[in-house]
Amino acid sequence: MFENPVKKKLASGAAAFGAVVIAPHPIAMQYAVNSGADFVWIETEHMPFGTESIDGLPLIARRKGVTPLIRVSNNDAGLIKKALDVGASAIMVPQIENAEEARRVVSYAKYPPQGSRGVSPMWTFYMDVPWNEYLPAANDETLIVVQIESAAAMDEVEAIAAVDGVDVLLAGPMDLSASLGLVTQTSHPDVDRYLIEFPARVAKAGKVPGIAVAGYDAAAKALARGYRFINFGNILNDGAKGIAADLARLRELPVGA
Repeated sequence: MFENPVKKKLASGAAAFGAVVIAPHPIAMQYAVNSGADFVWIETEHMPFGTESIDGLPLIARRKGVTPLIRVSNNDAGLIKKALDVGASAIMVPQIENAEEARRVVSYAKYPPQGSRGVSPMWTFYMDVPWNEYLPAANDETLIVVQIESAAAMDEVEAIAAVDGVDVLLAGPMDLSASLGLVTQTSHPDVDRYLIEFPARVAKAGKVPGIAVAGYDAAAKALARGYRFINFGNILNDGAKGIAADLARLRELPVGA
């Protein structure tokens, strides 16, 4: 009952694709879930809201068999616990620099004996899930994603990937470019060198390489390079682009019969 569909897909060697929700509204979440994405990324690192605004959004995904992922703003026990307690079955933590920081993420996200997460998941109340059914499966269900976003962190990839409990290492091209003094130049050869090598280095440790990109072409390129956890959509932004493209075509048509 609590098998994480993305963990299952990744374990089989397949790829998982996701879409971002940047507005904490049920309609935005429902559109994201209806898109067919394997996971929906609820963004709290750079958006001005937290778990009190997220409320029941992860449950919309759970009911549809989609993995709800919350990116917290930093490696903080309270933020990670709250994100999981409102229903996320995947947690993403930015700017992990070394193995010790990755071990802290695992500890914060897992119940004893694997970790130190306090016990009181509130999302279960809204789905009539007894704790004696969920809690024994919670550690196995939870997918842990750590972001590798600097040149220093890239040098520590093998050590971070070796941390037990980490499932996905996700490369952050934009922050990586900034750390190299090339901010926004994500296609620069000095940035791309790290991104090309990243999947094989992560996979060597038996973990899954991930990345966040924009659009089909970039996602297809990432997949060809060996990335298997790929976020490439933003429900609001991509929806607006689709309407804009259709409007441009419509305005070229003659009016009337």
